[in-house]
Amino acid sequence: MSRAILLFVVLLGGCAPGGRDIALSDINLSDMQTVRQIRDQLAPQDGIAFANYILRHHAKSASYCGKPLLDADGKEPATVGDAIDLAVRRDAMEQAALLASQAPKHPLQFAREEWDMLQRDRDIVIDTQTRLRSEFGDGASRHPEWASLEIRSAEIDRKLVAMQPTVFGAER
Repeated sequence: MSRAILLFVVLLGGCAPGGRDIALSDINLSDMQTVRQIRDQLAPQDGIAFANYILRHHAKSASYCGKPLLDADGKEPATVGDAIDLAVRRDAMEQAALLASQAPKHPLQFAREEWDMLQRDRDIVIDTQTRLRSEFGDGASRHPEWASLEIRSAEIDRKLVAMQPTVFGAER
């Protein structure tokens, strides 16, 4: 209680440190009135970033993102300014990742994804043929399922051969 009163007096007094210089260890980040008072001491953009830190990046928040904010040395922010800087940096990285995931794909990327899908399909066909051989031995090729697997395998191989210059031609 006395710590809160001391903080309140320091915050209201003329000798109070700038909002960015307040040590996070000296304040109760769960007390929204204290958070609001600190936010009001900050520049508008910093106030928004600080509120975002409290809501998304502070471990005791109900909306905690699940990833602690750490500096390059692996330490948690010590001051309000550190918290703001780390929150802004994390939010910018998350926004960049979101934009990158939503960016249109290059046609070569689509071709590589199709190539990978065909490779998986071919592996499934080979696994099925291997299973039939283990069950029926030399008679596997006379099994009704074998003919459709051979047709499917040939179809996949034709597609892979046709796609090879597109997928790998740009890298040579």
